[in-house]
Amino acid sequence: MTKISKYLILSLLFGFILSQNSIAQKAFSIYGEIVNSQDKPVQGALIQILNSNYNTLSDAKGAFKITLPHKQHVSILAKHASYISKVKELDINDTIESAVVNFRLTFKEIILDSVSVKPKLKPDTIAYSGKYSIYDFDFYEDKYILLTAANKLDKAEIKLADYNGKILSTTKIPEGSGLAKELFHDYMGYTNVICENAIYRVIVYNNAFVIFSLNAKDFNSFVKPIIDTINNKLIFSDYWKEYPAFNYYSYDEKEKSKDKIISITNADLMSIYNMEYYYMKPRQRLEAREVADAYNVDKTVAAAVMSGFTKSLFYDPLYAPLFILKDTICVFDHYKDALYHFDKQGKKLDSISISYNHPKNWREWKHLMLKDDFENSIYAVYANNGHKYIKYIDHRDGKVKGKYKLIFHSADKVKVRDGYIYYVYRPFESTQEKFLYRERINLSQN
Repeated sequence: MTKISKYLILSLLFGFILSQNSIAQKAFSIYGEIVNSQDKPVQGALIQILNSNYNTLSDAKGAFKITLPHKQHVSILAKHASYISKVKELDINDTIESAVVNFRLTFKEIILDSVSVKPKLKPDTIAYSGKYSIYDFDFYEDKYILLTAANKLDKAEIKLADYNGKILSTTKIPEGSGLAKELFHDYMGYTNVICENAIYRVIVYNNAFVIFSLNAKDFNSFVKPIIDTINNKLIFSDYWKEYPAFNYYSYDEKEKSKDKIISITNADLMSIYNMEYYYMKPRQRLEAREVADAYNVDKTVAAAVMSGFTKSLFYDPLYAPLFILKDTICVFDHYKDALYHFDKQGKKLDSISISYNHPKNWREWKHLMLKDDFENSIYAVYANNGHKYIKYIDHRDGKVKGKYKLIFHSADKVKVRDGYIYYVYRPFESTQEKFLYRERINLSQN
């Protein structure tokens, strides 16, 4: 392990220890039952504490229980494929230890599409305006959080839109934040606005926004590296885009201990990376050693960064994503062409060969994978002649089980949810603003 990896890990663990006061606070339990409009129990409904990773399923009697750290307010989502989702808000008194929240869900109306002859299919337009463009988006309950701007992103706004695209709330990003870059969905379920000079956490309460500033250094050290949680453990990495190797770890919140899950290395790139130091002239080597000593990193790391190698066309930051699917940790190692499965304890179950990352035209593979949280499915992203397409990757065997090509050209900010693919798009050479679209994913075997 390099010195830089050790320091990243120590930084992460220090942040976790600082957060133990919130982790150790007293527990609060929510009980309830879910029934339909005929007062019959609904089994298998998902009950999710929004903006958190706490969730469970209702049993055969429609009953459920969730235990979580005590909070002042929670939003509880009840979701089932056959019913309309419902969210309930709960304010929690500090003195009580439990609460009862019941749901009555209404059956979804299933309307068959009429058959018509059209020259071409059209995506659904979700949110749009002639006064501003949508640059990024995130999902909140059955709504959308939109990052928008009328002209430039240094005067951006966030908007809350309902399922039909109606704007419910608008808040300006504070002045002095610089360009708004993206919306980042963290492991706790919060939406964060990443700006050039600031980071803001977005809270939605009664369809209105509350935003507050986060310390950028703390966010990048203690929030962004955490990928997900499983079995009361935090899953994080020491990934650094300037180095061709990193590790995935699990951190036990109760035991305050960490375990390495897997190491990822691009061996070919690492060989070239380490040679940068030896290509330097004597004076440059001396400077690299001085920088290495000052920042407690290896001299080869300092040399590769100083030489500009990590910004060159010859260097590709590593991409080997980890996803948690139900109770299994899946790691897609694109450098060993292997899909690894681990149980919720972090114990390796098996490894499977993958090849979807080696298409006939290697340029089509975009080094991007998407997870549909509602359907527990994984897609790999490709592009051909400006058209993006996705392949459904079966996370059990690593095989491609179908693909889908987007209708519009040059789709941006692609995300999947509940069997749909969402994206931002403005027609080529058009004066139209950027709109938010979606398409139902209909996989083909071609």
